[in-house]
Amino acid sequence: RTMLGVWLPVATALLSAAASPLGGAARPASVIVARASSPPRMADVPLSLDPEANRERRVAPPTIAATGKESVPPPSFLALIEQAVGATQAALADGARLMEIEFPPVPLSQLEDSALSAYDLLSSNLQLSLEFSKKMARVLNKGPEQAVAITLPDAAERVRAAEYLGDSEPAPGVKLWALSGGDAQPSPFGFLTSLVKRSDAAVEASPWASAYIILGVSCAELPTIRKLAEIADHVPIICFNLKLDTLRGDLGLPGFPSKATQHEFLSKLKPVYYMRPRSYSLSLSRPPFLLSYQGVLFRCYPEGYQTLLDRGQGSYRRVCVQEARPALGAFKAELTRALKIDDEVASSSISQTGYKQSTWWEDDANNLDISSDWRS
Repeated sequence: RTMLGVWLPVATALLSAAASPLGGAARPASVIVARASSPPRMADVPLSLDPEANRERRVAPPTIAATGKESVPPPSFLALIEQAVGATQAALADGARLMEIEFPPVPLSQLEDSALSAYDLLSSNLQLSLEFSKKMARVLNKGPEQAVAITLPDAAERVRAAEYLGDSEPAPGVKLWALSGGDAQPSPFGFLTSLVKRSDAAVEASPWASAYIILGVSCAELPTIRKLAEIADHVPIICFNLKLDTLRGDLGLPGFPSKATQHEFLSKLKPVYYMRPRSYSLSLSRPPFLLSYQGVLFRCYPEGYQTLLDRGQGSYRRVCVQEARPALGAFKAELTRALKIDDEVASSSISQTGYKQSTWWEDDANNLDISSDWRS
């Protein structure tokens, strides 16, 4: 994880109505659909010499009938923030306190650009979280003494965020805070704490926070969010674009927090707004030989999880809706089957999908998760 560093003014432009979180301007469709007389038959998964491959897997969540009123990925970041605010308010009304919001902070066309740095992403997230916090402050703040806390990992990064946003109170009812250090001034050696992340850092709760919007946290710092949730056990905590799916994969590795962080805490985070676009390819036996396609796993609480096939030009075909969050491999399988490819090579690739379609934290093989909120 990196420091905030030198800010770039790219984030403000992302909030224009013309910017799209899934690619900006209209783009040509990248999916070529061929008709099939019947869907490909799924072959039996062969046994493997690897014991991990042969154990039972969690079955994919059942699909539910679409109502026709499901939300769709928005055309702009302004509309996206409105959707995220509505989803968060609905979850709060249902009693949720620990929540996750995840979406691409820049258009996909920029996200795939090698010139895009972590500083660009974090600056975009700061601006987007500020817009989100301003709207949530109108709902959560019960008086002038309260404020929504945009929470950075430590005091040094909080100061850099204040420099970028222009003030430690960038909007009425919104203030900056730090998991470690609160609103205190960082020490002269604060840059060292930003470089060397610690999971045992002292955590402070704010006396004025009506909610914590957490961003910029690394895997090593996930336990500090858990500590905050224990200290401020009545205040909503929203993990904002932390890429938790990626951070979970590092749990249990040397130098990182244990897998218990997932089982005992992250499993309690409810995804209230979740947009994960993915791109794939499939081999064909005839031109164009390689078929590129993409889709989005999309959820706007209280709706279910939608598997959407991208048809280009900002249009999507709904493949299925599921009550529980599917594993990423199951999402890919549903998306691929929806192509209806009339090609022997492609059909064989679909029917012989590898056994490993889920991660350890998606499997929860030993039923160690104390909550299923992260799936619901």
